[in-house]
Amino acid sequence: MELRITTKMEPGTLPEIQWNSSELKEEIQKKAQEYASIAYTDSQTAEMRKDRATLNRLVKAFEEERKQVKKFYAAPYEKFEAQVKEVLEPVRSAVKVIDDGLYEIEQKYRSEKTEKMREYYDLYVGDLRSVIPFEKTVKESMYKKSITDKHLETAYHSLFNRMSEEMEALEELPERFRDKAVLKYIENYSLSEALREGKRLEEMEKALEERKRKAAEEKAKKEEASRKAVQQEETSATAENKEDSKAEVPKTTAETQEAENTTEVQEEIWTLDFRVRGTKKQIMDLREYLIRNNIQFGKVE
Repeated sequence: MELRITTKMEPGTLPEIQWNSSELKEEIQKKAQEYASIAYTDSQTAEMRKDRATLNRLVKAFEEERKQVKKFYAAPYEKFEAQVKEVLEPVRSAVKVIDDGLYEIEQKYRSEKTEKMREYYDLYVGDLRSVIPFEKTVKESMYKKSITDKHLETAYHSLFNRMSEEMEALEELPERFRDKAVLKYIENYSLSEALREGKRLEEMEKALEERKRKAAEEKAKKEEASRKAVQQEETSATAENKEDSKAEVPKTTAETQEAENTTEVQEEIWTLDFRVRGTKKQIMDLREYLIRNNIQFGKVE
């Protein structure tokens, strides 16, 4: 069975498309330069649109001719292409039947392989079932033909032994952030990542405690400073009151003495009636003296 092309496909066997390309190339290039060199102004929008339409009509005319030539030359190939597809249709149908059979066999193989994995999963998972679901244990490499059932059993046995040891290691972490470390472990089943998460949480807790401690110390310092300031103000106020009291004692004693002296002077007051004779100035001077020295006087009846 052999496909034989009897049409010659050597260079020159197909006629080249003959057209005045050189003539048109030179003419069009010259015309295009003329249009490109026009310095249009803002008031010449109508002329600009007209020239653009002229050039677009030229382009459209050439493109229509090109499409016609392409259709003419492509027609023999399109006919040949359709004939080849018609000839190969039975072959393609046969290939599809084989593909469907292979797919069915592959799916059956994968299903049996998956069931064998689930069997070993149930056998060795133990109390880790809530930690790692079956789907997380399946890898595409397990479906290779070179992987025997013995290999699968060994893989699952090793997997759950390792995970049990790693979970026991996580139990050594402080209880207050153990759960978060386990959650980190479940993401990728990496003990190193889980331990780093536990360490990170522990350092964060220490940092928060240190921050609280410093805040408490700062608060205590401020309260102590405020207490001392209030105590100092109270001490100063008490001292000022004592000074005021001391200052008032002499004053009170002086006032009492003055009162006693006044009482004593009042007890020694004499009354003397006499007549004075002198000039007007002398009488007025005497009157000023009596007033200035707080000596009471009056008319004798």
